[in-house]
Amino acid sequence: MNLFLVRHGRTEENEAGILMGHHHGVLTEQGKQQAEETALALKDHHFSHIYSSDLDRCVDTTEIIKKFHPDTLVTFTPELRERNLGVLQGQVTKLIDWNNLPGDGDDKKPEGGESIAELGKRALDFVAKMYAQHSTESILFVTHNGWMKQVVAHFTGVHSKDLTDIKNAAVIEIEVGENMTGKVLNFDHEKDAHK
Repeated sequence: MNLFLVRHGRTEENEAGILMGHHHGVLTEQGKQQAEETALALKDHHFSHIYSSDLDRCVDTTEIIKKFHPDTLVTFTPELRERNLGVLQGQVTKLIDWNNLPGDGDDKKPEGGESIAELGKRALDFVAKMYAQHSTESILFVTHNGWMKQVVAHFTGVHSKDLTDIKNAAVIEIEVGENMTGKVLNFDHEKDAHK
């Protein structure tokens, strides 16, 4: 399966340093322009299906990309949502003490939210499910930074905490094989991914 991952365009909340999680978010003019540029970059690719997070920042990005793929079926799903940050959603990122969350390592999570381990399982389970349906096809996911980092971490062997944030509207292409083997085709984790 040829899997293309796209992060949503920049949002007002990104600008303000607000943790969104499952909040919808509003694309800025820059974010819309980023989505337009990504749409143009992908316009000649044939996707058998487009899957998008059902949060507005991804829905709006997907609608821009879809202009060049009017006959491609689109499915909006909560499985592609960003990590649920529970009580931290809507707060200012730099004011959060991430070390004080309950739990250990990848199992730490905010009240009412998901841990990194839970997000990783959700993301990889969805990729595996899509492989079962689209093993010989090219498909597109429009999703979020944290979600994408879990998938990139799996296919590069680099822990997600050691990956830099994925830029808004960035495209990552992954060749997915049986039993969740595969490789990232356009992401140099030695050069680009480490903090």
